[in-house]
Amino acid sequence: MNRLRASFAAKLLLGGLILSLVVIGGVSAYLLVSRDSQTRAGALSNSDNRAAVMREVLLRFTGAQSFSTARGLATQAPLVEVLASANPAVAVPALFASSPPVDLADEVLVITDAHGTPVYARADPALSNVAVAPYVQSSAIRSVLAGSTCGLVGAASTPGACGIDVLTGGQPSYAVGVPVVAGGSVVGVVAYIAPLQFQLDRFNALFQFPTAFIPAGDRQREIRQRNGADVVATAPSAIVNQITSHPDVVHATYNAPTTSGGSEQVAGSFAAVMAPDGRTLAGYVGVEVPLAPFVGDQRTDELTLGVITIFALLVTAILIIVFVEVVVRRPIHRLERGVARIAAGDYGTPVKVRSRDELGRLATGVNRMRDSIARYTSDLQQARARLDGAVERVSGVSRALTTTTGGLAALEREVVRSAAAIAGDASTAALAVREGDAMIVHVVWPQDSSVKDLYAWDGSAGVLEGKVVREAHGAAGSLLAVPMFYQEQVVGALAIVAPSDLPAIAEDTERVLSVLANNAAIAMENARLYEQERETVRRLRELDAMKTDFLGTVQHELRTPLTAILGLSDLIEMCWDVWEEKPKLDAVRDIQLAARNLYDIVETIIDFTAVEGETVSLSPEAVPLRGAVKQAVETLAERRRGGLPIPVDDDVPDDVVVEADPERFGQVMRALIDNAVKFSDGKGRVNIHASASSDAARVRIEVADQGIGIHAQDVPRIFERFYQADSSATRRYGGTGMGLALVKRFVTAHGATIDVESTPGSGTRMVLDWPGVPSASSTPDGGTHAKKDGRTRRGSKRGAMPVRP
Repeated sequence: MNRLRASFAAKLLLGGLILSLVVIGGVSAYLLVSRDSQTRAGALSNSDNRAAVMREVLLRFTGAQSFSTARGLATQAPLVEVLASANPAVAVPALFASSPPVDLADEVLVITDAHGTPVYARADPALSNVAVAPYVQSSAIRSVLAGSTCGLVGAASTPGACGIDVLTGGQPSYAVGVPVVAGGSVVGVVAYIAPLQFQLDRFNALFQFPTAFIPAGDRQREIRQRNGADVVATAPSAIVNQITSHPDVVHATYNAPTTSGGSEQVAGSFAAVMAPDGRTLAGYVGVEVPLAPFVGDQRTDELTLGVITIFALLVTAILIIVFVEVVVRRPIHRLERGVARIAAGDYGTPVKVRSRDELGRLATGVNRMRDSIARYTSDLQQARARLDGAVERVSGVSRALTTTTGGLAALEREVVRSAAAIAGDASTAALAVREGDAMIVHVVWPQDSSVKDLYAWDGSAGVLEGKVVREAHGAAGSLLAVPMFYQEQVVGALAIVAPSDLPAIAEDTERVLSVLANNAAIAMENARLYEQERETVRRLRELDAMKTDFLGTVQHELRTPLTAILGLSDLIEMCWDVWEEKPKLDAVRDIQLAARNLYDIVETIIDFTAVEGETVSLSPEAVPLRGAVKQAVETLAERRRGGLPIPVDDDVPDDVVVEADPERFGQVMRALIDNAVKFSDGKGRVNIHASASSDAARVRIEVADQGIGIHAQDVPRIFERFYQADSSATRRYGGTGMGLALVKRFVTAHGATIDVESTPGSGTRMVLDWPGVPSASSTPDGGTHAKKDGRTRRGSKRGAMPVRP
């Protein structure tokens, strides 16, 4: 035993013998145990293949041939003509009687009319003992008339029917049917029906094993072919149990009767076949293969064991060679490759140590040397990375702070992006701005981060005191927040949130973030001031342009009545002695009208100047709405020669009373009605409607026209001072652009509101919601204390309210 332990060859030999015995014993046991199952599996595989081939032969040869023949007959013009005739039951037999006989191969030919009524049936003479009556009732005929398809020949959507049909009495057959079409309508059916008995008999000779058929409607019955005759027997239970779930192929081993009257073990495989409609399972066709040819004899097993023994000896020799290769040569090769990798600069892959002998100790020494070189190299790379990172961080800060002119939002995004890059890709950066005693997060990076505020960390409030906050929270991760100072005040904070599985943020990162935060505060303030200045400049330019346009507009509006006054005055002076009284009075009225229009323009300018200076007061009182509307319409009619160009209809109840300064309310109504008339372009009507709420506390006043309307983009600005949708000097409708601005200010001063509803080309509706007088009684009609020209006395101080523009 001691010599065995000391001898390497003896150990090798003993191991080989033991391995051989184990292999031989295991293989022998496997052969003895699995011989039966292998035999059955081989037989079932063989029978499966034969059953599948038999089904394909039945479909692709017998079915395809019959279907092609039926299609050819169905397209014959004489047959189509007689089936489309008035009496096909007489015409079809007469046609076949006068024609050569149709070639039939163990088949029955059935022809029906469009209703499925047989008009002709003929069986192959070889089927002399077959009754034709069951065949004329084949379901293939009904399937064709129902519009089924068959893909045996041509496309899958070819009209027709093909499949196994179990006829009346349980006789299986293979049936195909093709519609006969005339003028786009089905006038009949041509069907070829072959008894399955003859097909299975052919397959017996083809496959050299018994064939059988199991109907789907009667799974307990198996029809076997024995010497050209059907033998009906009870189907094997193993097959019946599988057929219940309707699989495509079923197989089992069982005892089957033989032609000599005995029984034998067979491997039966059955393949599913469909009915002529292509959807219904008709049954299973199959082959029963005897197991005897697949059972091997004892000598075969002995030869197998001998081969295995030889194989085991060869394996033993190979294992010895492999052992030497693995134990000696391979470790040396590994050591050589490891040294070569180290020489090439690969310090990350160690030499694998798989033994404790001399080679193992040498490999361990090489790994120690590799580790030392790797540490020195790593230290150099880290120093280089820190230097590169510092340079990159400084560059990031510079880039972030150069986006001032891009707007405050762009600057904030760039700051948090730079902060996230400084902290690392896995971290989240947030910029919070101080609002009172709270820090509100304005922007985060990445943008889909879940960080919404900093209050998940209890110590985050310390940033408001100008402290750098470092805190770790189990679920939220670790926080580093540095304050942002502007003029020695904390104006915000720049925070970094690292996941809990990462180490804390380094101190050099904190210093870089502090620099970024303080410079970002200055840059953000500069950006805010820049945006304010830019908006101020834009607004000043806009106001300057509007005032310039206003001055041009006022110049034009003032010149028009002044020209009329001066021209008519000169004309009167020239023609006074020759004119009669009526032309003189007309000229005086025109001068008066122009003077009143000029007065209105000057008065509007004065009122607008007063409102801008907040020096106009209001004297609210109860004003009957109907009288105010009537007075406004009359005043506007007096301002136009010949009166208003379009009708003004009012639907204002007599009892509606508003609380308003009579003069200012009159100005509001005159401005709205004047605009409605002016922009109606001499077409349509102006409608004024008013209604009070149930308690009369609020009054809704609507002034609607059918004029040119206002475009949607101009609606928000029509109440701005000096604004006009058409401000050119040659505009068609005139006006100073101050009327609706005054209306808006007077409406607001009264605690009322005004809304605009307009559709270009259809008109505009101005809607006032004005305070009413719930308990006050109305004064008599026209009781606005107005003069004939619609203007009230100025200077009353009762209940005065300053106007806020």
